[in-house]
Amino acid sequence: MKKKIIKKISILILISVFHCKTSNISNSQDEEEYEIQYTTADSLNVRKTPSINSEVITQIPFGTKLNTKNTKIIEIYEGKTSAWHLVKEVNGFVLDYFLNKHQINPTIKQLILKSGYAFKRCNAYGIGIYKSLKLSNNEALLTDEFIDFDQGNRKHLSGNYKLNKDSISIELQETEIWKMVYSDGNSNIIEKNKSKDKSIKIINLIWKEQLKGFITEDQKKYLDSEKYNFNIKKCIFTNKKCKHYDPFDQQCTEIRANSDLCDDIGYFCNR
Repeated sequence: MKKKIIKKISILILISVFHCKTSNISNSQDEEEYEIQYTTADSLNVRKTPSINSEVITQIPFGTKLNTKNTKIIEIYEGKTSAWHLVKEVNGFVLDYFLNKHQINPTIKQLILKSGYAFKRCNAYGIGIYKSLKLSNNEALLTDEFIDFDQGNRKHLSGNYKLNKDSISIELQETEIWKMVYSDGNSNIIEKNKSKDKSIKIINLIWKEQLKGFITEDQKKYLDSEKYNFNIKKCIFTNKKCKHYDPFDQQCTEIRANSDLCDDIGYFCNR
């Protein structure tokens, strides 16, 4: 009886070892099918399925390092035969027309995203936040400017980004703060200081095809709300109740001077 039990245990151990080995071999082979490549477009559309007519699920900046697998599905693009590759990081598809096995000079192209947030627009002088984000070769630069009447602060941040399924995850740290003054449509730097803020700031950009741009986590409420319209050309959300505003109009200045009814909330886009 003991011999039979020992024999069964031995068989189970052998089966378990064999399963582990074959599983490891399978995983190893799957990993070997992927190869490292770099994007060559300033902003590369990633498709839901391997078709040029498929939905765009995100955009990838120039020079981003990717793990790709050739699907052997062919598409004629710009008169050339190209194959669709699965991008492991985002679980979407790109054409190898826009891929290169070697990293290209990082100064050639950038994905430049801009966002503007104008509030209390009935104030004739204007108050707003304007951001410009440059992404390429897994590096990120952000200019974050706050304008209040004729003065402002312009923060400069640098860091890196990585692809995270349905978003671009960016880690940034302040490097400099500039004090600005504005007059006659011009901006002038009056003081530059090294930043003392050593904290890491994280921005998650989520692509929304209906907006043709990226929103942040805190902007989901504008997309899902029935109170806001969005303007693709200007890349903004605006309260639906705001049908007219003119900062020099009497009604605007008296009734809405301190109201956020006509605020523009900008999302990131590359137009």
